[in-house]
Amino acid sequence: MSCCCWWPLWKEVCYKDDGIGCFSNSKPYDNVNCKVPESPNHIQVQFLLYTRANSQSPEIVTNNTLSIQASNFSSTRKTKFIIHGYNDKHGPWMSKMAQAILKREDANVFAVDWSKGADNIDYNQAAANTRVVGALIARFITQLRTTAQAQYGDFHLIGHSLGSHISGYAGERIPGLGRITGLDPAGPQFEKKDPKVRLDPTDAVFVDAIHTDGDSLIQLGFGLEQPVGHVDYFPNGGENQPGCPNELSQNLFNLITGNIGALTDGVACSHMRVIDLFTESINSACLFRAHPCSSRADFQAGRCNACGTGCANMGYDSNSQQPQGGTYYLSTNGQSPYCKG
Repeated sequence: MSCCCWWPLWKEVCYKDDGIGCFSNSKPYDNVNCKVPESPNHIQVQFLLYTRANSQSPEIVTNNTLSIQASNFSSTRKTKFIIHGYNDKHGPWMSKMAQAILKREDANVFAVDWSKGADNIDYNQAAANTRVVGALIARFITQLRTTAQAQYGDFHLIGHSLGSHISGYAGERIPGLGRITGLDPAGPQFEKKDPKVRLDPTDAVFVDAIHTDGDSLIQLGFGLEQPVGHVDYFPNGGENQPGCPNELSQNLFNLITGNIGALTDGVACSHMRVIDLFTESINSACLFRAHPCSSRADFQAGRCNACGTGCANMGYDSNSQQPQGGTYYLSTNGQSPYCKG
């Protein structure tokens, strides 16, 4: 029985003045050690807009009509949201991804900075905060529709780690949201939990996910092992990416369970690799061709080298028109360029 089932620890917080409602830690939202999300005022989500008119210097757009009308946003373009994860912030990898998208197509690209809610020594609190961040993104998308007549089907949310689940929380509030891409969706406190508390296929018209660090927590895995989308990709088996150190120690286990942010980039290498794979896929002439495969064991045994009912392209070109849903596996290089073709 979860601790939150006991009356003294049940809690609800309401942010009705912010237009996002109430949040409790009752089941199934008892997955993060009974934490409830902090306030929008504390988290201070920012939406930074990149377009071809300002590809190097994003502009802050707020949730009001005048701000949207004065910005470079245009509803005639597709709109992308890039959302970071735990103990992260708007920084180089988000700018690089935004600029790669703008090279590929004329789009609105919002980088979502929720660093004040993500930078918490308590991972459980940051994980709880994802619910409010998702609700604020949904509110913002609704305002873009109201102000600029943007169409929900033209939105694509790209979330890394906890950002994947933020995308799911946003998507469940937006009917007909076009697409969500989960980049190594966070595993701790989300693995094998109720679909309501994590990214799942009902959150958008098309949900795809790339898993690069799906080991168990004891094995230092940050990502989910279980499929969460219409299509799920497992490069190199979905764990221990080539070119990344494979370090195991009790000290590191203590760090990951206490303060994930204290880990070095080297330890989180497989979890971060997914960002490089997706960013490369945006403009690469080499397609990340993935084969249908039912398990990591079958992939490692070499039983998934044929397209059968159809292969799929991992990354930016993954789409709902692929032959079928399910799980797909492929190999990549250990350094850039990662695509093997």
